[in-house]
Amino acid sequence: MSLSILILLLLTLPQVRQEYPLKNGRPTTKGIEQYVEENEASMIKEFQDFIGDTLYNIYIYTEDLTENGYFDPMELGRYFPNEIFITNTEVFMAYELSRLTRRGRDTVSASNLFVKSTVFHELTHHFINQVSVEMSQIEQIGVNRAYQTFFRIYRDQSDIGSKFIEEGICEYVTGKMGEIIPPVKPFIPKSKADLIDEENSFNVYYKYSSYYLSDFLDAVGIKRGIKILLHNPPPSSEEILNPELFFTRLRGID
Repeated sequence: MSLSILILLLLTLPQVRQEYPLKNGRPTTKGIEQYVEENEASMIKEFQDFIGDTLYNIYIYTEDLTENGYFDPMELGRYFPNEIFITNTEVFMAYELSRLTRRGRDTVSASNLFVKSTVFHELTHHFINQVSVEMSQIEQIGVNRAYQTFFRIYRDQSDIGSKFIEEGICEYVTGKMGEIIPPVKPFIPKSKADLIDEENSFNVYYKYSSYYLSDFLDAVGIKRGIKILLHNPPPSSEEILNPELFFTRLRGID
């Protein structure tokens, strides 16, 4: 058999998907660590291909986030400049949405509890940070103080506007990449009380925010949309409740 025929046969053979350990149908700590380590490069490439841009100097790790300072019970990953930490606690439904059984999909109305979607969410945080650096240091475009690196990482937990926008961008991108199960009907807050109610936190910051930004980002594109959002002050509570107020005051970057 010639070498060319052998290579052709190898290329046409069905690819065997790497399986990772499960416990009661869910990813294990060791499995999460193995999955992230083995797929880091391919996930970064897939993200870059989707956004049409290059990510620089980003490293992904796994650890138990409950043992590392402030912990938000909703937190599946944590971003610091150039570093992403994915929780290795056994809270995920599956390693990625494509590995969730059909029965699992049919019984879940909405979820982002996937290792791969968490990586993409945190990579978007890095991309936002990278865009802000490009704006301020290369393009000489102003970045609003609320979105500057120090204030983004160490902002007051009560500063809802900038968090709302940044998490919304991350969920929008992850959703567009097809790695989460979006809600059929998003929660839409009606009052300031809805915004500050801790029981609504996930739906406000991760689901409503993505819905809030979707038409805008669809229209202008991800990178340009990020630049416009970072250039302007984040929305007030009134503007979160009334999107038209926010989008009509946005100033362009041209």
